[in-house]
Amino acid sequence: MHEVLNALIVVAVVVLVIVRRFTRRRVDERRSLVFPLVIGVVGIAQGHLIDAHHAELSTGLLAAEIAAALLLGLGLGATTHVWREADGSLWSRGTWATFGVFVASIAVRGGLYALGHAAGARPGSGTVLISVAAWLLAQNAVISWRSRELPGRVSVQP
Repeated sequence: MHEVLNALIVVAVVVLVIVRRFTRRRVDERRSLVFPLVIGVVGIAQGHLIDAHHAELSTGLLAAEIAAALLLGLGLGATTHVWREADGSLWSRGTWATFGVFVASIAVRGGLYALGHAAGARPGSGTVLISVAAWLLAQNAVISWRSRELPGRVSVQP
């Protein structure tokens, strides 16, 4: 049952990310950190991140998943359209390039999972939550950084 609940959490997070990433949404730096941190803490709290029977392999795969998640998250953040409205508010929305990086993220994660499974490694599902957290943190960090680089608040003349 524990694995089913984790799978549902991951699916819910992915659906939420897709909806949020590809609809116009306000950039909120503080809130963009809370969600990934909660997911990461839940993943770590679940334990069993390393398969004791394949410790080196599962440790390497976890490191590869986190590295790939960070890199692909950077790509997602870089391809997201970020702009400032006339009132000074910051907004973002995914582009077709963002969608391509998103698909690549799923393919890479699936490939790493298949590689580990073929080699016999069976780490807990918390590893998925940790990689999703790293992925979200990276993309949110890039979007926040890019939004700070935009010209300041535009004053509207009557």
